[in-house]
Amino acid sequence: MAPRLLPFALGYALSYLIRSASAPLADPMAKDLGLSPGGLGVLTALFFLGFAGAQVPLGRVLERLGPGPTLSGLFALAALGCGLVALTPGLLFLAVGRLAMGVGVALALVGALRAYQIWAPERLGFLSGLTVALGGLGGLLATWPVIWLAEALGWRGVYALLGLLSLLLARSLRGILGDGGGAGSAPGGSLPLGALLPLAFVAFTYVGGFFALQTLWVGAYASASGLAPDEIGALLALLNLASVLGAFASGGLAAQMGTGRALLLGMGLFALGLLAWWGGKALSLSYALLGFGGGFNGLALAFVAGVFPGASSRAMAWVNLAGVLGIFLIQAGMGLAVERLGYRWALAGLLLLEGLAILVLGLRALSRGSLGSKS
Repeated sequence: MAPRLLPFALGYALSYLIRSASAPLADPMAKDLGLSPGGLGVLTALFFLGFAGAQVPLGRVLERLGPGPTLSGLFALAALGCGLVALTPGLLFLAVGRLAMGVGVALALVGALRAYQIWAPERLGFLSGLTVALGGLGGLLATWPVIWLAEALGWRGVYALLGLLSLLLARSLRGILGDGGGAGSAPGGSLPLGALLPLAFVAFTYVGGFFALQTLWVGAYASASGLAPDEIGALLALLNLASVLGAFASGGLAAQMGTGRALLLGMGLFALGLLAWWGGKALSLSYALLGFGGGFNGLALAFVAGVFPGASSRAMAWVNLAGVLGIFLIQAGMGLAVERLGYRWALAGLLLLEGLAILVLGLRALSRGSLGSKS
């Protein structure tokens, strides 16, 4: 990876760490500030509210200013948010800080892919896989390393450290010149809604489905199955490690077989994991397939960038928003389905949805002849 592209990849890893650190820091923060479970849930959700709400308006800013200046300003905002959380005397500072953090990291992946499209378009698929893999490693750092740091520095100290890292990254990105019109893009490029909707559906179903399972239902199911805590931890570690390996593999496969084909392969493996889970196969096999196939999720945005070269920033922002909405709605929908029908029917419904997404992407790519694109 070229030196000037490295900060973009590290930015996504840092964004993943900031997003995931709230889980191990939630309990000490709640005890220190006297937060109820309901208040903690609302304050945590403010991060994702800012993250989702910023996608589309900031996508246009990214298209006009370029990835360097845009992400530099956003990570400076994330640093401010972390600082507000670290210094918060009460709920107001905490709420504003969480919101600022969400907005600050909202375009970390989209901005990175835009930078690759401008300066290394022939390696877009490979670099997107590498970046998502680094993001997964950032998520792994938000486990025992963050817990250890919280014991040493306190939860406020950890947020202060995250703010400092965000500020250093913002400074490094500030020196990278913007190029909003590179790689054949123009800020006023057309963005046909009819062509965007199928890819938004793919992100909603595949990206949303993967993260909805990863962040809740794989653990909930293992717990409901009566497994011991150490067994549950081992299964979750297997899934997360498999997702990192899948992300690394997706980049190389995209370079060899094209972004569209590699994305379809990842979606197929993810659906196969759902099928194995639904069929009652060993959870270790199911979770490994879910993680490895889900690790290809970064190729969804890379594929979108190739389909809409004249409006890639806005297109990726819209599709990324669809993925975020998918996380919320699929996660909530799974809960209702499990409560009323049980896991088997809930998994069957999600499997059918994933199959439809594979069909939609396959038909969309074949109609455009874009499956073989090496970008």
